[in-house]
Amino acid sequence: MRYRAEKLASLIQREITDIIMNELRDPVFKQFISITEVKLEADLRKAIVYFRVYGGDEKQVEKALSKAKGYIKKLLGERIVVKFMPDIEFRLDDRVEKEKRLEELFAKIAKSKEK
Repeated sequence: MRYRAEKLASLIQREITDIIMNELRDPVFKQFISITEVKLEADLRKAIVYFRVYGGDEKQVEKALSKAKGYIKKLLGERIVVKFMPDIEFRLDDRVEKEKRLEELFAKIAKSKEK
């Protein structure tokens, strides 16, 4: 990723975190929500925002974030000066679960080779 895209992704991540913590009033957002990563397309027109929920209902948070994305984009536009504010798509970050699953599979393969 180019420097400009990395810088913009980092800024979007920080601002969305602040918006979720301080601006959104829905009780769903009172859970601990972490924005883990923001990936921007090459043309900077679309941002995929990955998040994790600790101790809460992930599907409910994903639904609430999708519902509030227009408002979040409006607030981002007020805080970040760019020619085009990227469209935002929220996705649940399930990389940790996938990594655990792969580790389990590798452990099974190692056990079967030992026998």
